[in-house]
Formats: sequence, structure tokens, C-alpha cells
Amino acid sequence: MSWYCYAVAEFAAENPAEGISGLRGSPVSAISGTGLTALASPVPDEEFAETALRENLESLPWLEEIARAHHAVVAEASRRTGVLPLRMATIYRDEQRVREMLAEHSASFAEALRRVRGHAEWGVKVFASLGGSPAPETPAEAPADGRSYLRQRLRQRQTREARATEAAEVAERIEKELAQLSADVHRHRTQDPALTGRADRNILNLACLVPDTGRDRFLARLADLRRSDVAGIEVEVTGPWAPYSFAGTS
Repeated sequence: MSWYCYAVAEFAAENPAEGISGLRGSPVSAISGTGLTALASPVPDEEFAETALRENLESLPWLEEIARAHHAVVAEASRRTGVLPLRMATIYRDEQRVREMLAEHSASFAEALRRVRGHAEWGVKVFASLGGSPAPETPAEAPADGRSYLRQRLRQRQTREARATEAAEVAERIEKELAQLSADVHRHRTQDPALTGRADRNILNLACLVPDTGRDRFLARLADLRRSDVAGIEVEVTGPWAPYSFAGTS
């Protein structure tokens, strides 16, 4: 039997994961050492041993199941105490190896827990419609000659480039404003439309580590930004989340 580790928390006399069910419905245990606690549950070796795990990681349905269970445990634990989410499918062969992991990384874990204590992660995505109302590929009234056609295409391209520049400036301004209201920010890669399911372009994908005491101010500013009259710009906010982007444990 191996141990699947979801997160690390500061040591507590009582199990901060008491009553939480993990993978396959197994209870989440607290394995403590060096002033820290790992939240973990037992998993079968035939599914999570190195060779089997490598094969299972190629299965999307299996990954989706594991991801849901992992995030559910982290989310519930984070409502009870400060946690550092661990990377999905972090496996150790026995409890002693889990304690050794806590000892090996005790200094970095303690520092990261201090940094995120009293904070939550909020996700902010900015989308831009860069096409506006594009001219049809074949205009109702065709250009008089080839030169006119090229001028028309040039104007269309310049319009798109101008909108892209404006959108980038808006995204930069939003990032700067939110950084002033956050303890830390992390810029993730923007997402492809295939992932977002949207026709407009994701121009900013930001994670913000926001102090709980500054939550209302942060959300109020986001509400202002969402009401912005900048044409074609939309701001999307999600959270609060456990501090995945700021755990420094992956």
C-alpha cells in the first residue's frame, strides 16, 4: 500500500482533514513530522506503483478522476487551515518516506506556508475581441483594381493590429492595478480558444495571491474593471482557491 499526498499543512494536534474522503473514498490521514503535516490517503500499489502509474497517466478518464479527487481534498482542507497543494499524483511508498519528504523540504514548506497564510488565490482572465466587425472576405462592392484591393487589406490589417495593441495595453494596466492589491501575482500562459471555448482571445491569465483582509477591495476593483467601457474587453474572475500558483512545491 502506497500513500497519495494531496497537500502540506502546518502541524496541528487534531487532524485538519478529519472526515474528508480522498481517492476511492479512502479517508484522508494526517502524517506529521518536523512541525508539518502531510494530508494523504492509502492507495493500491497495483494502480499507483511506478509502472502502473506511468501507464495510467496516459489515460484521460483516469486523470480526470484523480484530478477531481485531488482538488476536492485540497479545497476542503484549505477551508479549514492553510495548505500547500502538492502536484497531482505525488506518491510515496510508506509513511516513513512521507515523513522524510517533510523533513527534506521543511524549510521551504515552512516559508511557503508563512507566505500564503491568511491569503487565497484568485484567477483573473482578460479576453479581447480583436476582430471587431470584420469586413467580409468578398466585399459587396469589389475594389476597382488590384491596388485598391491591397489598400483595403492593408487597412483591415492595421485595424486588427491597432486593436491588438490597445488590448495589450489594457491587459498590462489591469495586471499592474491588481498587483497593487495582491501580495503576489503569477502570470500563466494565455489559453487557446480550444480550451476556453470562446471566440475571443485570452490576452491575460493571471493568478493573484490576495490577503483575506483585502478581499473586498480586490473584488470591488475587479467589478469596476468588468464594467469597463473599453470596447471588446471582458474580465473573468474565479476563486477563491487554495494557493496552487504560489505553493512552490511542484
